[in-house]
Amino acid sequence: MRMEEGDEKRKKRKELYGVFVMVMVFLLLCPVASSLNDEGKALMMIKASFSNVANVLLDWDDVHNADFCSWRGVFCDNDRLSVVSLNLSNLALGGEISPAIGDFKNLQSIDLEGNKLTGQIPDEIGNCGSLVHLDLSDNVLYGDIPFSISKLKQLEFLNLKNNQLTGPIPSTLTQIPNLKTLDLARNKLTGEIPRLIYWNEVLQYLGLRGNMLTGTLSPDMCQLTGLWYFDVRGNNLTGVIPDSIGNCTSFEILDISYNQITGEIPYNIGFLQVATLSLQGNRLTGKIPEVIGLMQALAVLDLSENELVGPIPSILGNLSYTGKLYLHGNKLTGPIPPELGNMSKLSYLQLNDNQLVGTIPAELGKLEQLFELNLANNNLGGPIPHNISSCTALNQFNVHGNHLSGSIPLGFRDLESLTYLNLSKNDFKGQIPIELGHIINLDTLDLSSNKFSGPVPASLGDLEHLLTLNLSRNQLNGSLPAEFGNLRSVQTIDLSFNSLSGNIPIELGQLQNIVSLILNNNKLQGEIPEQLTNCFSLANLNVSYNNLSGIIPPIRNFTRFSSDSFIGNPLLCGHWLGSICGPSLPKSRVFSRAAVVCMTLGFITLVAMIIVAIYKSNQQQQMMKGPVKTVEGPPKLVVLHMDMAIHTFDDIMRFTENLSDKYIIGYGASSTVYKCTLKSSRPIAIKRLYNQCPHNLREFETELETIGSIRHRNIVSLHGYSLSPFGNLLFYDYMENGSLWDLLHG
Repeated sequence: MRMEEGDEKRKKRKELYGVFVMVMVFLLLCPVASSLNDEGKALMMIKASFSNVANVLLDWDDVHNADFCSWRGVFCDNDRLSVVSLNLSNLALGGEISPAIGDFKNLQSIDLEGNKLTGQIPDEIGNCGSLVHLDLSDNVLYGDIPFSISKLKQLEFLNLKNNQLTGPIPSTLTQIPNLKTLDLARNKLTGEIPRLIYWNEVLQYLGLRGNMLTGTLSPDMCQLTGLWYFDVRGNNLTGVIPDSIGNCTSFEILDISYNQITGEIPYNIGFLQVATLSLQGNRLTGKIPEVIGLMQALAVLDLSENELVGPIPSILGNLSYTGKLYLHGNKLTGPIPPELGNMSKLSYLQLNDNQLVGTIPAELGKLEQLFELNLANNNLGGPIPHNISSCTALNQFNVHGNHLSGSIPLGFRDLESLTYLNLSKNDFKGQIPIELGHIINLDTLDLSSNKFSGPVPASLGDLEHLLTLNLSRNQLNGSLPAEFGNLRSVQTIDLSFNSLSGNIPIELGQLQNIVSLILNNNKLQGEIPEQLTNCFSLANLNVSYNNLSGIIPPIRNFTRFSSDSFIGNPLLCGHWLGSICGPSLPKSRVFSRAAVVCMTLGFITLVAMIIVAIYKSNQQQQMMKGPVKTVEGPPKLVVLHMDMAIHTFDDIMRFTENLSDKYIIGYGASSTVYKCTLKSSRPIAIKRLYNQCPHNLREFETELETIGSIRHRNIVSLHGYSLSPFGNLLFYDYMENGSLWDLLHG
């Protein structure tokens, strides 16, 4: 009994164990989908609306990982296990934003910046009542800004910049009481800026640049008492700058550039405490208010590309904290104030494209932090002050298009940071200093259209970073330095319109990056180096109007250059009108003489052949038109087969009406074939030969008698012949189906 009871217990244990194992296997293989709550399901719906998720959202997997709070970019409240932050920025996600985004009631931050999301912003986003931070910038979203965003009463940060949003700015955005940052820049928004937005005392940052907004700058803009950043750059705003602009005392950055603002700059703009004042690219007129010189907080002052007139106020020299002063592209007159040398923090000074006169103030040499000095396209004269070389931080120096004179200061060799030097279109003279070869960081050197003379310094070949070298339209002489072959980075060399002589250095063939080589209108001699064909990037070559000779290399890139690149070299061989030879011939003069002789002999031979052919043709025509007497006495019919014995020559002539054309059945190169029907109704073929040679008649008869004796089933039998005034006649069997040739080629 006890043994039976023990067996029963063991049996039940095994059964229970089996059931347990089956349950565990079932749970492992068939996880219950309901393990995700509503927010987890919403996350899976959001994932489903995205594309390109394979490599970035691998852990968003409700099958193998139901803990959605551990998924990438998902942050939860530890107490309630509710999603409070979703950060999927800069993951290159495509697709659209799912309406399921509105299912997160406790969500405080959404950051989808820097993806490739398209479609519209879903209205359901307005259901995220706890949202404080919303960043959908740098995507491809389109459509209107949804009005539902105004329901987000806790929202403080809204960034929708760099999308393709259209329509007006919703005026309901002013109903968001805590909104501090509103950035809608670089979209396609239209309409006016809602006036109610100016009455938001909480708003600190307003970015509207790069849209298509219209209307005017409202006088109410200074009601934004908490605002420090105001940017409407690059829209279509019109009207004038409000006179009340000076009341915007909280502003630190004011950028209204590149609109269509007109009128004068208000005097009370000087009461602003801004660090950046950008008014460029409008239609402002009048003078620069001197009061601007009292804006001590200014770091950037940009009044460029307007229609401002008058002098540059010397009081601007008091702006000791200003690092960037842009006044270019106006109609400013008068001299450059020496007081600008007191702007000790100045890094960028752009006064180009005005009507300034006088000289370059030596005081500018005190600007130790000066990085860029652009005075191009004015009416400045005199020399370059030597102490400009004291601006050791100088990176770009441009005085193109003035009336400056004198020589290049030798102190420029100390400007080790200089990368751009443009002295073109002035009246500089003297030799180009060899010291320029010591400015090792130069990438652009333009000394064109001056009066520089003497040789080209070989030291320029040491400028290993040089990209552009332009010394054209000067009075330079001597030879091209072979050291230019060391300019391994150079892309453009222009030495045209000088008096350079000597050969083109073969070392230029080492310039693998050169795109343009301009050497026209000089006195260069010798041949074009074949090594230049190794310059595979060379797309523009001009060596015209020199004294070059020899043959243009007929290979590689030289096959692409037009004749305009080479004309004006009398001894240079090429494919253009006036060239002395062809470019592909190794010894042009010897070959040309031989070619002339060969062509002459060929022409004589051709004429002789034509004369012979015409003569033979006339002979044949005479034979066709009438008899040519070749034998004396009556025509003789020689019979070779007995079937011709009953016929005479006269019979044959009567049957064919003296070989009338209507009996012709064929032509050959030397004969005509006629059909003749004999008395027995049997047709024969008469072959009339054109050629008659009286001294060969006996030989002809002997040969015909031999042919007539031949009997073969594949050879047409000759029945007879006649030597007559009509020519030598041969009488053959008439073949109704033509010859073997006709059968094979018909």
